[in-house]
Amino acid sequence: MKVIMRERSSPTLHDFPYRGSARKCYHKWIVNVTPPGRKHCLHSCMYCYARDAVYSRQAGEGMVVYANLASLVDRELDRLELCPPLSISNTTDPCQEVPELRRAVKQLVEVLVAWGANFHIITKGDPSFLEEVPGFPGPGRFFLAVTIEGPPEVLSVLSPHAPPYESRLDALRWASSLGLPALVRLDPVIPPLWRALYGNEWKLKAVEVLSHCAAAGARHAVSSTGRFAPSTLARLRELARGLYAPAAEALARDYAYDRSYTSAGYMLLHELRLDFHRDMREAARELGMTYAVCQELGAGEADTPGLPHCEAFEMPFSRRSGLREFSAIPGCTANCHATCPDPTEPPCGRRELAAPGPFAPALLKKRGVRSRNPTL
Repeated sequence: MKVIMRERSSPTLHDFPYRGSARKCYHKWIVNVTPPGRKHCLHSCMYCYARDAVYSRQAGEGMVVYANLASLVDRELDRLELCPPLSISNTTDPCQEVPELRRAVKQLVEVLVAWGANFHIITKGDPSFLEEVPGFPGPGRFFLAVTIEGPPEVLSVLSPHAPPYESRLDALRWASSLGLPALVRLDPVIPPLWRALYGNEWKLKAVEVLSHCAAAGARHAVSSTGRFAPSTLARLRELARGLYAPAAEALARDYAYDRSYTSAGYMLLHELRLDFHRDMREAARELGMTYAVCQELGAGEADTPGLPHCEAFEMPFSRRSGLREFSAIPGCTANCHATCPDPTEPPCGRRELAAPGPFAPALLKKRGVRSRNPTL
């Protein structure tokens, strides 16, 4: 594996691009340690949405890691009055066993810890190297999100190059051992593939996964049944055909192109996904967990009632409280259009943020600060 250390010149500060009242994601600052694209993630998961996205970077001779990410984010933080919670990393795994990548992640986390920023990490790998960061996780809020697409048999066909099932549970156990909140992303669950592997008992296997995650320390579960590009669906059908021919037919029958909610793609038919998620919500409740659906249903359809947002744990905006310090804003959920306590007089003081779309970075800047780059 060739690793290319590259300077990033463009700013990192941006939110999820989702717009409209169906948006379920709270406002985040998404920081990716590599560009998106299959060469930048060793896992090469069969269903990966980033490998087929229009912004995916496919060219190059190896994995690119942003060498200056920590200093770039530090400069961006210095320009802000309001700091969104940060998400690391949404297009490639930040805990891959690549020394250069882990070094960049540690440097970034050192900056976030020093500023007191709120942040979380999404991974299938081993995040325990973060303990090497002095003061981790810092005075800000932190949670760990671990993606587990299913039992070992499912992982062997969907993500065979990613860490195995027990290792992912170990990541949850690591967070629990430090008293840190953790959630599992049971995502995506592809019912035709599960039926090919487990027959009519497939939902019981999904409950078993939730049970293992709860025992490992996960307090919340987020799930989806997938939103696939045509090329991804074609790969999945070919995979299913090799396992059990009727499963390929079921993928064609049960998944249809859908433009509802926040983005378009091939999704499980609405009644089928509603039935699955309500069953999983009940199973999670019995295990002492809360449950939410990622993007493909409205919050009132199958989420545990009363969640501030789909990832459950408090991740508020922070306000500048010192020369190089941020402090969480009491009462803020960062899910501004949906659960702000008072959109007309929000705790952050910026009514413009209470809209179902990505934030404008200019709204977060310190008053009077200018940048050579208009996106900052």
